[in-house]
Amino acid sequence: FVELFAFGNHIVDEDTFERFRSDRNTLSFGDINLGGISHKTDFSRHKKHSSDHHNNIASEIVNKLALLGIPRALCALLEDLLECNQGEFRRDDAYVSLEDLYSDLQLMIKEPSKFLYNEQEPQLLMSDKIHGRDEEFANIREAYKLRANGDCVGVVITGEAGVGKSRLAKTFETFDEKENRSIFIGKFDQINDIKPLSVIATVINDLCKKFAEDVRSLRVKQSAALDLENALGSQAALLSNFLPSLSDLMTLDFTRSTPSYCTDTAESVRFLFCKTLQILSFYSPGPITILLDDVQWADPSSLLLITSLLESSKENKCVFFLFCIRDNEIQRSPNSPVFNWYQSTLKMPLKHITLANLNEEGVNSLVSDTLCLFPRLTRHLSQVLHHRALGNPFFVWQLLDTLQKEGYLYHSLRGTVKRWAWDMDKINSLRISDSVLALLMREMNKLPDDLKMGLEVASCMGATVSMDIVRILSFHLQIDLSAILDSVTGKGFMDRIETSNYRFSHDRVQQAAYEMMSDERRRENHMAFGLAICSHALENGNDELLFTSVNQINRGGHDVLSDPCKKAMIAALN
Repeated sequence: FVELFAFGNHIVDEDTFERFRSDRNTLSFGDINLGGISHKTDFSRHKKHSSDHHNNIASEIVNKLALLGIPRALCALLEDLLECNQGEFRRDDAYVSLEDLYSDLQLMIKEPSKFLYNEQEPQLLMSDKIHGRDEEFANIREAYKLRANGDCVGVVITGEAGVGKSRLAKTFETFDEKENRSIFIGKFDQINDIKPLSVIATVINDLCKKFAEDVRSLRVKQSAALDLENALGSQAALLSNFLPSLSDLMTLDFTRSTPSYCTDTAESVRFLFCKTLQILSFYSPGPITILLDDVQWADPSSLLLITSLLESSKENKCVFFLFCIRDNEIQRSPNSPVFNWYQSTLKMPLKHITLANLNEEGVNSLVSDTLCLFPRLTRHLSQVLHHRALGNPFFVWQLLDTLQKEGYLYHSLRGTVKRWAWDMDKINSLRISDSVLALLMREMNKLPDDLKMGLEVASCMGATVSMDIVRILSFHLQIDLSAILDSVTGKGFMDRIETSNYRFSHDRVQQAAYEMMSDERRRENHMAFGLAICSHALENGNDELLFTSVNQINRGGHDVLSDPCKKAMIAALN
């Protein structure tokens, strides 16, 4: 056992191993004959040994292994293996079958940084790994392969909030590392009704920018530029309003170009977007994937553009689309634009995948990965969490976070190994809300007042808050909002994006922060923030901020204002 593991994975060098092998006492694992145990052997049936004698042998073996530099995790594994010989007096951590032992060894081999060499202070950190979604990921891979034959243009992933739609879609980046594939991501927002088409425009603009930066061949760039000029013509100036990076690809002077007259500007813009994507994908060094998240919040103009992009890409083998959408949200509004759009996708060459909540095995995989403990050790805890969270991955994570903050999940020293431990009796007796929003709001209410206020302010602006907005509201509220949001980020409620924006760690976090306020307070904040942003936008001629301010003011409602002059100004802006 040790010889195979040592040489196969280079845990110790050969000189150390030779010394280790020459010491027969070290290789004697008590009275356990591993060669005589089958896969189905139940260790609990072995004859009980003297507890003191057994503990002395186990301690001696583990101490010698540790002195030889064997990782402490492997020492603990061996101690659990020896413990199984105690019969009915064994600890809960003792092995009950060789299947569990082989499973643990495989995890050590596949993820040594997490299960073998992880000797740091245990942290409660959710990785980017997906759990219990092998079938769904295989379906995405299959759809992507069909794209090469022109039989599938993309995938629509549906499911309720927190089931892991976005996480599953983003793992597509690791689908084939050898393939020079680029992925571009856009996310729609429920509260921040940004300028129509802006989400898709940002995605295509990023594509233009990356194409200009990555394509080294001057001949390819010139050919792409010529095709763009021929396809877009004088309308290139109109498209440049949406795609400023287009000027990096074309030699036209957009400042002097005047768009030709067209009867339907919206239809013309959709055509221009489609031609740009078609041309850039043809000359791109690798396939292009476009991921649009939270499509249930998309505006009607964006939905029409998405449909046009899909229709024009049916024969394009270089473009692949991924859509994430909460189907439970759109079912609430039959005949709405997004509902009708979703129904239309059922007739397109798209593969539809519905994510349900995780089963017990999937939850145990998530808990094991989060706590860096073998699945056999977390199985009982995972069963309780699965029942409380109904298998929703995001809620499971929030429950773990709550248990840790309230001291029910704690560090315990097992020999020389520090790891997570818990009291199942206490956890079973806890009265934890079955609402993830209630759980998040309870955690937020424990924060200092300034951090709670920061969360409330940020939630009024939507899923993402730009630094321009932070500076404007800092001046308006006479606080250092940036420092407050940095503290909030340190608590895990928000993330900092490339030092320029703050983003809520999940839609449910933003929703919980928003619902901490009364309806009256939300409307007052929207109006006050909208007026502050509007004043700044008008002074600096910033159309994007002006659009944001109007959206905020409209969410506040005209009846919040008593000043007739301000009411007239808002009416003019709309």
